[in-house]
Amino acid sequence: MVSGCGGVMENPYNFSDEEIAEAAEKIQAWPSLEDTERLVTDVVVKIGEVTTEIAPAVQFRWHRERTSGGGCPGPFAYTDGLSITTQSLLSDVPIGDADWQAVLDAAREIATEAGIDQIEVLVDQPGRHDVTFFSADGNRITFGTFKAASIRAITGCRRL
Repeated sequence: MVSGCGGVMENPYNFSDEEIAEAAEKIQAWPSLEDTERLVTDVVVKIGEVTTEIAPAVQFRWHRERTSGGGCPGPFAYTDGLSITTQSLLSDVPIGDADWQAVLDAAREIATEAGIDQIEVLVDQPGRHDVTFFSADGNRITFGTFKAASIRAITGCRRL
């Protein structure tokens, strides 16, 4: 069947039984949700600490609540996997441009050591920077500065 918006089988939300089974196998092979949350939270804390070492005016505090039970993307949505969004670290003082590159380099090293070894630069303008570190297994660290600075993590899809 073909419609004006493409074929039914081209729907990006349709996944084969094989794709769902493969996603379920991956979840079983990866660390548990608890272990993964601990890992990404440690990365957030370490990035906050190194940021304050480089830019002492930037002092972080925990902000917002941790949320759990987030949906998983793609074929993982059809598994028993869950995702957690950690609390955010927030500083009312932004990271200055003079310190940004040193902070970014240190943050990238910390994330890479934890296996979160890819980066997407969303915004890189004077006074405004926003990046996401991510791993092939779905873990993400969002880190940015504009009128404030914030760091948070989202686990990849994991088993309990």
